[in-house]
Parts: sequence; structure tokens; C-alpha cells
Amino acid sequence: MRCIGGSQAELETFCGLMDLPRPVSKSSYTKIVETVQNACVSVQARSMSKAGEEEFTKAKEIEGESVRNIDVSVDGSWMTKGHTSNIGTTSLIGFASGKVLDTLTKSKICKSCEYWANKVNEEGYVKWKESHVCTMTHSGSSGSMEADGAVEMFSRSVQNHKLRYTRYIGDGDTNSFKKVHDSNPYGTSCSIEKLECVGHVQKRMGTRLRKLKADNRGKKLADGKTLGGKGRLTDVQIDQITTYYGNAIRANKHNLEGMRKAIWAIYFHKKSCDKDAVHNFCGEWCSYRKAEKEGELASYKHKNNLPIAVMEVIRPIFKDLIDTSLLKKCLDGYTQNANESLNSNIWKLCPKNKNHGLRVAKIAVAIATSIYNDGAQAYAQMLEQLDLVCSAHTARFLKKERLG
Repeated sequence: MRCIGGSQAELETFCGLMDLPRPVSKSSYTKIVETVQNACVSVQARSMSKAGEEEFTKAKEIEGESVRNIDVSVDGSWMTKGHTSNIGTTSLIGFASGKVLDTLTKSKICKSCEYWANKVNEEGYVKWKESHVCTMTHSGSSGSMEADGAVEMFSRSVQNHKLRYTRYIGDGDTNSFKKVHDSNPYGTSCSIEKLECVGHVQKRMGTRLRKLKADNRGKKLADGKTLGGKGRLTDVQIDQITTYYGNAIRANKHNLEGMRKAIWAIYFHKKSCDKDAVHNFCGEWCSYRKAEKEGELASYKHKNNLPIAVMEVIRPIFKDLIDTSLLKKCLDGYTQNANESLNSNIWKLCPKNKNHGLRVAKIAVAIATSIYNDGAQAYAQMLEQLDLVCSAHTARFLKKERLG
């Protein structure tokens, strides 16, 4: 049931509808879940260790050192939407291998502690207290789970993989990187560099333009018209500019000046009109340049451009997002797509619309990590860890999953 995001309740429903005997009791189910967790975490640990070896092999050897430096992407995700979740997980993926090297799942609550909080004088409390292992592993805000998780994972990278995570690929949230940087995991002689996820940088353009449009709603520009409206800064135009901005970054990896030129090309292309055409920076994608090449400029008409008054208002946003210090962090074209894909798989196994505890979340993270790294064969390893035989039907299913 855990592999399809179900729990004991779903198991009981399934058995009832299929005219099967009622499944195990709650206490037995809890013990089974504990066993499943141990098996899944064990397989996950081996998978991440293997991924670490792959990263180590691909990393450049440092003379006189047994440790190597690599680039990693870090991202946090929460069980419920917003940063008010009681449970969150942080993943760390090596760029060279594209595989998960480490994860950390934290919880702000312990359901068992909550249950017994007002039953101190009841029978069974002392016995529970003596054997209880609290599952509350985080005492700060939900938002700080990612930062704290990243710090812990960086601190054990050398011990786990003989690797130093010296280039940190992250989103615009500087808190996580700052905490890692300030924790100084590798000493003063080895610094950590922050790189930006191109996808998140691209989103900044759309976010800034939408905010500008909202802030200027109803206000008149230099031409006496509003910022939004037909032929002005519409949502379609914002989406288009945002996409072009991201494409300009991706198309000019390792070329800072080319990147800046391509971004300014977007601005001047949108600003150009029949009376004032400025397409000097445009590439082969530009319809004006194509018409020029084919000798058809006499009949060329600008379409889908924006009024000068609109372009003057959005110019400061372009200036901010073309900043050299920002674009330098995008030169490698890194993204957090791998982390986001992993997060998606985690919450399929542990649906956000249901109430889960830390144990179930850890099982979901372990399964998702193992499948992400090693494919469907990880299921077979988990079954083997549980001393279960992989039958012909299971083998057929796993083969189909691998091919799919």
C-alpha cells in the first residue's frame, strides 16, 4: 500500500470491497510499517552510497587529497502547501551523476507525545515513556527545515562520500545557502560558491513584471494609457518575455556577454516599431532580421511589439535581471529540475491531501530516492530486504516498469 500512497485505511477499504478478510490490527500494522521503513531506508542508504562513488569517480582528482569537490543541487519540500507544514524533506543531488546523494526528513511534531501529553497519570504512561523515541526532529520554523537539513547534509559529506559540496545550486532563497556557508563545513580553506537555478531566475522576470502591472493598475503612463490592456503589457506578453529571458540564459552557457546581449535583444525587439527599429542585438530568430536578409524590409510591419511608454517602465526590471553578478551564477545553466522531479515522486507516495507521520514520510523519501537512482530494480531490493520472494508476476511488472 505504501508504494501506491495508501495506508491501513485504504487497505481495509480494499479488503472490504474485494470480499477479503479484514487486514491486520493497528498495532500489527504499525510493526509492519516499522519493518518496511527499515528495509526501505537500508536500500536507500546503499543506493546513495553507490551514487556517491559514481560522483567521486567523475570528480576531478585533487593532488595530495583523498577528498574531491563536486557541484550539487539542494532543494526543500514540505508535506503541506506553504511553509506551515509539520514535516519537510530536503534532498541533495550530485550534478555529474544526476543522482540523489543525501536526504533529510524533519518533523516539528511527535504524534505519540501529543497523544500522551494529557495522560501522564493514566496506566501505561510510564511504560510508554521508558520505550518512547520522540520523532520531533526540528524545533524551528517550517521554512528553516531546508536550511537546517542542508547544513547537516553538508557536514557529513566527507564522512559519507569523501566529497565536498563546493558549488551549491539553489533557488533564490539565500537563507539555506547562508546557513551552509556560515556553518563552514570544510574549514576556512575551502569556500562554497552559490549558483542559481536558471528556472528560478527565469521566474523572477515574470514575478517582477506581474507585480509591476499590479502596482500600476489604473495609473496613466507617459502616453496617457495604462500599463495593462490590449496592445500593452498583458499576461501573454509577460509569459512570452519570461520565456525569452530564460531561453537567452540557456542558449548562452559559459558566455556572459552573449547572455547579456541576448537579454537586451529581447528588450529592444519588443520596443522596436516601424518608425524606430532597433534589432542590432537580435539573432536569427528575429523576423525583422529575416526580412532584412531576404530583402523584404520595405513591406515589413512590426507585430506583437509594445509601446515605448510601456518599455520605459519595464526597463529597470531588465537592468536588474541582466546584472552581471546574477548572470555569472547562471553560466553553467544549472537547474533544480532533478530535485523537483524527486519531490513530485515523494508526495505521490505520501499524498499531501492526507495526514501522515514522520515514519511514513521517511518511507516515501526512501522509496522515491531508490527508484530515482536505480529504477524499478530498487523494488526488488526492498522485497529481498524484507525476505520476500520476487515472483514471476512481480518480475514481469518490474521489467515493464524498467522499459516504461
